Amino acid sequence: MADRSAASLTGVRAPLPPKVAVIEALLAAAREQCAAVERVAAMARDEASGEESRAEGQYDTRATEASYLARGQAERVADLRRTRSWLEGVQAPPCDSVEVGAMVEVRMRGRNEILFIAPVTAPSVDVEGWSVRVVAFASPLGGALADAVAGDDLEIDGPQGTVSCEVLTVC
Repeated sequence: MADRSAASLTGVRAPLPPKVAVIEALLAAAREQCAAVERVAAMARDEASGEESRAEGQYDTRATEASYLARGQAERVADLRRTRSWLEGVQAPPCDSVEVGAMVEVRMRGRNEILFIAPVTAPSVDVEGWSVRVVAFASPLGGALADAVAGDDLEIDGPQGTVSCEVLTVC
């Protein structure tokens, strides 16, 4: 796969993938991940309620640990189902500023990146040679980009320190 960010370093900007194609790829990835996590959650649930997890003594915590795992997996399934549901209903109108549902091309750390702004995180996808990263609006990056427009220069405080970000395109 060609790295489109390398092309942008030479001054030639490759066209962004269509927003509809990005949404379709994100939805397919979310469906796939949801199905995989649902299988793992079912196994964890079976483990928590199975005969092998029954306590054999007062200090045997296998059943408790298995139930914690099952609960965590169930919460992950619920999050993925919400993401999938949101992606199934998302509209793809053009945006003038960064908001939920916007696709944003930014330049950070010397390379161009495409971000898709969503209410929650989702799997990243590759579309037409671009890697598209999903950013939750509630994250430090998503929050810093709120209402930004093409041409804005931002300083974003994150876990790895302050990062400079230039908003190149919002669609």
